[in-house]
Order: sequence, then C-alpha cells, then structure tokens
Amino acid sequence: MNKNKCSETIEVSIKQEENLDISEEICELQYTDLLCNCGNFAFETTASLKPRSFASLQLRARNAVKALIDNLCYKALVICGSSYLDNNDIASCLLKEVGNIDAPVILDAKKSELFGTKDNEGLFIKGGYFIVPCVLILNHPKWVDKINAVLNNTSLKLVLTGDAQDCTEMSLMWPESSCFLHVDLVMEFRSENSDTLMGSLVSYFCKTYNLKPFTAKACELLCIYGLRKSGDRRWLGLPEQNLKSICTEAHNYAKNSNIVERIHVLKALGAADFRANYLAESQLRDHRDNQILISTDGEAVGQINGLSVIETAGTSYEYGEPVRITASLRAGGEGDVIDIERKAELAGQIHAKAMMIINGYLTKQFGYEQPLPVSASLVFEQSYSEIDGDSASLTGLCAVISAFSDLPIRQDLAVTGAVDQFGDVQPVGGLNEKVEGFYRICRLHGLTGSQGVVIPKSCVEQLVLRPSVLNAIKRGMFHIYTVNHVKAAVKLLTSVPWGESDDESTIYGSICARLDELTMKSDHRPWWQFW
Repeated sequence: MNKNKCSETIEVSIKQEENLDISEEICELQYTDLLCNCGNFAFETTASLKPRSFASLQLRARNAVKALIDNLCYKALVICGSSYLDNNDIASCLLKEVGNIDAPVILDAKKSELFGTKDNEGLFIKGGYFIVPCVLILNHPKWVDKINAVLNNTSLKLVLTGDAQDCTEMSLMWPESSCFLHVDLVMEFRSENSDTLMGSLVSYFCKTYNLKPFTAKACELLCIYGLRKSGDRRWLGLPEQNLKSICTEAHNYAKNSNIVERIHVLKALGAADFRANYLAESQLRDHRDNQILISTDGEAVGQINGLSVIETAGTSYEYGEPVRITASLRAGGEGDVIDIERKAELAGQIHAKAMMIINGYLTKQFGYEQPLPVSASLVFEQSYSEIDGDSASLTGLCAVISAFSDLPIRQDLAVTGAVDQFGDVQPVGGLNEKVEGFYRICRLHGLTGSQGVVIPKSCVEQLVLRPSVLNAIKRGMFHIYTVNHVKAAVKLLTSVPWGESDDESTIYGSICARLDELTMKSDHRPWWQFW
C-alpha cells in the first residue's frame, strides 16, 4: 500500500512538472505538418468518374424533398442556402433526381399570372410544383394571404429558396411558413473523401457545361481551394458557384490542350485573385514606399507586429494586413491598460472586451496584493478605421509585458491569438490570410530566414497555405510557431524564459523587481505628508 502511495505521489509530481513546462512549450511547424491530405486521386482524368451533382450530395435536402412529395400534409418546403450556391438550380435538381419532377422557377411574375383572372386560370390555381425565391414573396407581401388560401384548397406545392437572411425575413413576414418543411444546404463535407467528391462534382460540370476533363492534379488543387473556403483542412468546402466559375475559366485556359491540367486551374485561381486584390496591392505599395511602418527585423521594447484581416467592401475577398502595436508606461494612474482605440471610439465591443481581459491577466499576475504603480497605454499605430475582434489580445498583452519588463521584442515575428484571464491562448479566425499577409511584407523587405508568425496551437488545422508560402517554409526562409500560453509567446519573442519572481534574469522576475522599485519610489515621501 505504501509503495503504491509513493508511486502515485511520484506520478502526481511528474504531472505537475509537465504542466509547468506546457505553458512555455513552443512548437515549430514543419513543411510536412502543413501539407493537406486530400485523398489518393487514383484516377487520371475526371472522364473516368461518375458525375455527381451538388444536389446529389445534399442528403438532408433529398430527405426533405422526398417528404414533400410523399406526404400530402406538407404543402411547402423552405430550402436555406448561401450566396455561394445557385439555390434555384439545386432545388430543380433535387426535384428531378428524387421525384423526376420538372418544376418551373418563378423568378418574376404578375399577380394575374399566378392567381389567375376571370378569363384565365393562374399557374398556382392549376396546382403542381413550383420553385419560388423568397425574395419574390418579400417583394409582394400582399400575396401571402392569397398563397395561404391556394395552398389549403389546391394541389399546389412550393419550394421556397434563399439565403439565411431571406428565409428569416420571410418567416417574420409570413408566420404560417413556420409550419413548412425547412432544410439547410450543406457546403462542407469530410475531407477523407475529398478526392472522390471533388472529382465527381467536376465531372458533372464537365458533362453539363461541355468542359474538357480535369486531371487528378487539377482536382487536387481545387480540393485545396475548397479546404481554404471551409477554414479547416478536415472539411472540404464546395462553394458550387465559385467552383463552376473556376472550372469554366480553367477550361478556357486549356484551349491548346485536350485536358485541363494543374497549371490551368492555377491560372484561373490567380486570375480570380488578381481581379479582386487591388486594395491589397495598394497596401503593399504603401509598404514599399514606407508609408506604412512595419519592421521585419531587429528588436524593440513595447512594439510588436500584429495580424489583421481586411474584407473588401462588396466582395468576399479577404487579405491579411500586419499592424504595428505599441505599448508605453506612465507612473501612477489606476494601474490599468488604457486602450487608445476604445478612447477614440475606433474599437468595437469585442475588442473592448479583449482589452479588459488583458487588464484582468495583468492584475492577476502583478496586482493581486496591491495596485500596480504604473499604467500602460496600448495603440494600433496607423489605424484610421474601426477595428474589432479579440485576435490581437495576445499581441497586445505581449507588447505590455515587454514594456513592463523593458525587454525588447523580435520584430521579425508577427503574433495572432486571443487570451483569457489565465493567459491561455485561444483560437482565432482568418489564419491563412494573416500568415500570407505577413509573408508578403517579409518578402517585400527581404527574407532573412528568421521571419515567421506565432499562432495558437489550436489553430493548426486551419492552415491551408498557398504554394509560395509552403515553399518558403520548406526552404527554411519562413517559420510558423505555435503556443498555448502567453508565457511561451513572450519567451519566443524576447528569448528570455518566464521564470520566477525572485530571479531578475527572467521576465517575471524583472517585472516584479521593477514594480517593487516603482512602488518604493511612490512611497518615499516626507513624514508630514502621511498626515
């Protein structure tokens, strides 16, 4: 019994030591860690694959359409899709594949055409299946009562289509629609079968639109595009409209070939990117002209490179933009971190919450027994528009810790990640764009071989990087580090361990010593002032 207790005690102590080490654990991702496993791609071209429409992949929607056809009680079905999908076309395919029904799509019609007149029987009065976009109902709210009456007294069955916003607005305007069948179209599928899914879908495009067959390498590149769209390499995104456009454009680039190869898909993706990236290129020009100050080498106290994502207005195009974040100290105050963005009303609520979390962590670490004798100010330099989100909270916390400890931060690294009040690093979004954005700036200034980014460890599965960035990582010219805790991040950025409070050669020890010195100075007053 005693031996067992001793062994248990030893195991507990070992686990405690391991837990202590985990907070400062730093992992560098290798080239092989970033490769996407899209399947075997055992086919030569898509001509050997059985075509599968996007609608055939929608098991939930097929079930709902079958219920609409078989059950007389169901009079209407609401199909909620996305702007990336041709919702009307999918609805038509579903009715055709499930019930062999050719349903017309009512894009625009007059009231008399649908409900008839004294001399003419309307389409809805005759009954049958019709596909109606939700927008048509929203544009004609007075038709709702008439449609309800026709649905109750005729054999009419409707398939209503739209995105989430359209469906929501229609349900608010049309309360009876809550009793209809509802189904969501799925855009993401498990990546284990991505080769078969993408290949069969491309084969369907080739058959439907008379395109040349695609090679396995071309389909693999389309899979990588789909993984980027989903934001997780474990899931394959299939934005039907986008894929259809890319396949058609790749077919045009292959005019001198009998098949569509990888290079043709690469040209199509590059052309689509080129058409939408004007704002990103103009920002890069500002960096080239030193209009935006971002350092990619050297060291600086209280200064760090953060990563942000910018979405261009009117499009879904996103790109990463590095931002310089600085922190400075002043004696006195309430011992908190002053968020200048919030003071200037240039920050959203989530950003404000993130800055309060930074305050909470600093208070927990250094102001538990007595108030901090200094206050810090944090600002996003050269930022002139509203910012939001918590993805810069790790970055801001590292900058403040650097200012507190007077230890310089590496400028060849950029940081992204959210933190909680215990310093644990939490996942963020837009990781591919952020990494690629900082890589572009480093390439502009000149790759040194030490540059890279620091990301949350929990975000590794989000990484589906472009071939240019992967090649730089493979050559050792760019690096990606993962961390679980702010202690590991500042250790990597300053090359100094977190340590203990009684060791001034560490980050924690140097901050405690400096705060003690400032506290003693603040209490060094003449005796009469204490009265």
